[in-house]
Amino acid sequence: MTIYEYRTVRLERASWPRLTDAVFGPVDRATSAAGGCVFALCAGLIGFASDEGTIVRAWPDGDTLAREADRTLAGADMIVASTVERLVPTARPLDATPPRAAGVYAHRWFWLQAQDWDEFQRLSVEGVWPFFESDGCQIIGLWRSAEPGPLCKSLLVTRYPSVAHWERTRLLSPDAPAGANEDLYRRAQQAGRRRAELTERSIVRLTRLLLPRA
Repeated sequence: MTIYEYRTVRLERASWPRLTDAVFGPVDRATSAAGGCVFALCAGLIGFASDEGTIVRAWPDGDTLAREADRTLAGADMIVASTVERLVPTARPLDATPPRAAGVYAHRWFWLQAQDWDEFQRLSVEGVWPFFESDGCQIIGLWRSAEPGPLCKSLLVTRYPSVAHWERTRLLSPDAPAGANEDLYRRAQQAGRRRAELTERSIVRLTRLLLPRA
């Protein structure tokens, strides 16, 4: 079963260009040789420090991740600290094809009771996502954490064209945003309110997707 490595990293000062070259160079080659793939590299915008971001990689199973994840990062010596969360994909992504569209990538974590997961996922897929994707956003993935804990922990990653567009889709206004589908907006509001009732706590961080440099 595919499992994702969500690695939060802290870097040496002003080393984002070096990390980008490393991740899409020696790290990518070593990861591929070990059976995995680099899914996404993100630099923090809001909610992360300026020297923090994330590396997300997909692995064929948990044993491969445990055996190869640290070893295959040997080419990224500008990383001074990192932590890893193991994630299991749910409704999305359907495969490990890396996102390549520029924009703002929101990483939103949810904590909820395990018995509420099925309803939470249904509300997301059927209630919230149709409006978001009709309004120019892209749902990258919804994962469940494989780490033990008292609550179910989930990560939703969504691409927005800009920070302003992220603000536009907060579902807080009584009126749909200009040009948006009114019916989908109302459905998303209703589903979002119920999803909030199921959520014990939540945090969102905005990032910028980094791509291989020409």
